[in-house]
Amino acid sequence: MPEQDDRGISQANTDGLLGMLFDENPDGVFVIDVSGKLKINAAGKRIWGRDLEDVTLEDVGRSFIVYDEDGVTPLTPETDPVIGALVRGESHRDRVIFSKDNGGIYLSISARPLPGGGSVFVYTTTTESRILANELAQRNTELAAREAENRELIGRLRVAVDELSTPVLELWDDVLALPVVGLVDTQRSATMTERLLAEIVRTRSRWVIVDLTGVELIDTSTADRFLKLARSVQLLGAKCLITGIQPAVGQTLVELGVEFSHLETHRNLKSALEASIRADAQRKAAPMSWQRSGAAR
Repeated sequence: MPEQDDRGISQANTDGLLGMLFDENPDGVFVIDVSGKLKINAAGKRIWGRDLEDVTLEDVGRSFIVYDEDGVTPLTPETDPVIGALVRGESHRDRVIFSKDNGGIYLSISARPLPGGGSVFVYTTTTESRILANELAQRNTELAAREAENRELIGRLRVAVDELSTPVLELWDDVLALPVVGLVDTQRSATMTERLLAEIVRTRSRWVIVDLTGVELIDTSTADRFLKLARSVQLLGAKCLITGIQPAVGQTLVELGVEFSHLETHRNLKSALEASIRADAQRKAAPMSWQRSGAAR
């Protein structure tokens, strides 16, 4: 008899401990027994925002309208972890679901069938972390969109800067001018040459004036780029005139041994424009002089 009493006391202590763990658990705990009766702890009631003590197994489908993690797709009997544990004896761990109860809640559910029938479920609310994750995802999306807009704006600004840094001006009939300001690196030189040659083809110009008034420093590589630019212009049938070489630049070119002797140079843009206009007028007048001399003979 004393041994039986000890076993009874031990069982009572165990039941009391389990009851305390059930009642005091910070996570929501649901137990559905073999008869279909639902037992829920205090944390579970707070999570769902209502008392579910009177809910039976037949009421579960109507009382728990739950959705997949996306918050849109309703769970079916095949995908619902509660039904899976109760009906098919499945175990689930940390399955995230969404319910519209209590203003909308995200839950992480672990489900396990009980040996004697029924199932136990442990719910942990993940609403706050999910809201933070959604806000973070939205901010990342906004930042990505803003970054794309900034890249597009930078691209447009770069194009505008390139156009401003390499303007090709149509000064006169058959006369183009390329004013150069600042340093000319490889990329800028390529852009400059490309735009200038395109304008020569478009306008069919015969004269190109490259004005170096805004160039204060020059080295061998920069001088070589201008020489290549002049040769490219000549290959298209136009003549390149160089103007505005500053004293310091001229002295540097001499010290570097750079030869511009095969290029026609002028003091300033006005002088080069006048020279090109005179030469063009002489070119147009030459056929008329030949026709007059032929008629006299």
